[in-house]
Amino acid sequence: MRARDKSEGALNSLCQSYRQPLIVWLQARGQTPHDAEDLVHGLFSQLLSRDFLNSVAREKGRFRTFLLRCLKNHLMDQHEKNIAARRGGGQPKESLDATFDGEVKIHDPVDSQATPDLAFDRAWAASLLTNALRRLQEECARQGHAALCTELEPVMFCDDTASGYRDIGLRLGMSEAAVKMAASRVRARLKGLVRDEVLQTVTNEQDWQEEVQYLMQLFGK
Repeated sequence: MRARDKSEGALNSLCQSYRQPLIVWLQARGQTPHDAEDLVHGLFSQLLSRDFLNSVAREKGRFRTFLLRCLKNHLMDQHEKNIAARRGGGQPKESLDATFDGEVKIHDPVDSQATPDLAFDRAWAASLLTNALRRLQEECARQGHAALCTELEPVMFCDDTASGYRDIGLRLGMSEAAVKMAASRVRARLKGLVRDEVLQTVTNEQDWQEEVQYLMQLFGK
């Protein structure tokens, strides 16, 4: 809603936060990394020039589905513009076995086990989590706890290589009990930030609950 009101910072944040899921969706459909970047750039340029955010309202549902629909419509527009040239305009035929930088097949999807829409949703969930973690890191840095946040990040995500509370305490000059208490507070704050990130993309509390359940299932798979 801030971006709709022409806040430059909000517009930039909007594009940066949600460009990666769109790129993932395109690559899952066989686009090259370079073409996917170009298409997403073109989409945002087109949408912002048309004031597309004027059609965004809290009562209209999930921003996740809205943005993907915009991308699909953009691709249809591009296809209609290029179809005449592809019908005999002298364009060379491209092999499905062509490679990007000599290694990755240009037309291979990034995830052969997932549909493009599912790959998009998974990337969307990852983006929300990344946004929440970035906000947590910024908060901890402002409070002078950047090192503690960095140490606790593997613990919060149940990383097998995560250090124990005692070892973290020894490195930071804290007691094991103090580290454990800090971990509890940091984990609770991250949970709150994730909740806030999801709330910014849905209509109401019920939609939020459904969205969170769905996104959690994606991580589980």
